[in-house]
Amino acid sequence: MNTIVSVQATIEINGDINVSNLSRQLDQENINKLVLKAAIENLQEDLVNHLCGERYTRDPERRHWRAGTAKRTLVTRHGTITLKIIKVRSTENGSIMRPLLLYLGVEPRVRIVDDLVLESAEAATYLTYRDTVTVIEALTKAETSKHRVHRYVQQVGTYMDEERRKTQPDKVDHMYSDGTKAHGLNGKKNTVNVVMGKDRETGGKTLLALDVNRSWRETAIQVTSTADVLVSDADREMRYALIDKALRYQLCVNHAVKDVNNHLWRAEMPYGERKEIRARLRSVLRILRNSARKHLKDKNFERLRWRIDWALEELRKLAGELREEGFTGAAKFIVNSANYMVTFAELAMKKLYVPYTNNLIERLMGEVAKRVKNRWMHWSTTGLYNMLSILLVRYCDKELYHSLKRNFYKDEGSVIIVKVA
Repeated sequence: MNTIVSVQATIEINGDINVSNLSRQLDQENINKLVLKAAIENLQEDLVNHLCGERYTRDPERRHWRAGTAKRTLVTRHGTITLKIIKVRSTENGSIMRPLLLYLGVEPRVRIVDDLVLESAEAATYLTYRDTVTVIEALTKAETSKHRVHRYVQQVGTYMDEERRKTQPDKVDHMYSDGTKAHGLNGKKNTVNVVMGKDRETGGKTLLALDVNRSWRETAIQVTSTADVLVSDADREMRYALIDKALRYQLCVNHAVKDVNNHLWRAEMPYGERKEIRARLRSVLRILRNSARKHLKDKNFERLRWRIDWALEELRKLAGELREEGFTGAAKFIVNSANYMVTFAELAMKKLYVPYTNNLIERLMGEVAKRVKNRWMHWSTTGLYNMLSILLVRYCDKELYHSLKRNFYKDEGSVIIVKVA
């Protein structure tokens, strides 16, 4: 037995609309392209009737007349739809216009409706441009290309960058900075600078600065926040550029150990001896770390002060021994950096917890590497900047990221109501 079920639906569209918003909202209501086409055609009929009056009416004083039709194909997230566009002639100057396309904001000779801008740009932060095309076309019926996805990334990346700069807080507790490199064009390398802030109580992160192929001094201009402490590796240019943004500086202890090892390696110290020096340096810093944690809880700051002095003395002894053995580079590094290695313990004396490593921003750099540092990828400065603007805003502050996504379509004034009878 065959049963036919007839369902009638009424769609009300309220407010100003464009094709992108209409298509996206119909997609949220799980309505197919036939309904989209019908909604657009009904809208067109209302527009033309408003200009020319009802069909076949004879009003010699009216200023617009119907002037035939033309076919127009649009590609949306629902697939390809073909519309019969009504043309209207002005009696004043004889010009011909297409009211529907003007109202919907569809430009001449434009066939693709940009209603997948955000989806495509977001997917491209996880996948290559080519894979993004495959996924978008598989999930929707919309045609796209890697060049179009690239254009969407530039559009969304520029928007994200402009908006996140407006939301930078006046104060963050911890500031982290780091740099990395990615393949560029013509065999060159792109340098990437990133500064991130963190709130001690909430754990919330904020992207404070992002730059590609600029000096750290130029990157620091973006940072309007101040912090209790800056945590980074021993890059001098980076530290000097950001030093006025924070009250204190903490050298990442993991990087300190690596830097000492690099000095010893360049001085050709045997591996076994380098391993012993690394273990000795780690031991001093680990004991100080455990002491800072303990005395933050029991408030025995007199004992903590003794432990800080002990750690500094041990570092001076180690530097002296290395200098006597002829390893002056490593010895000089330890002497110059010793006070910065123990900043976290000094601030614990003021009842402030401060991280002693920059692992937080190293994890962020892992996200950067995962997307942009494959060997076959070659980035322009602008292309890399806009890609990272999307990726890092999302990584640092998901709440801000989703807010910016909601506000991306500025003219989203339409409300669609579906009534099923």
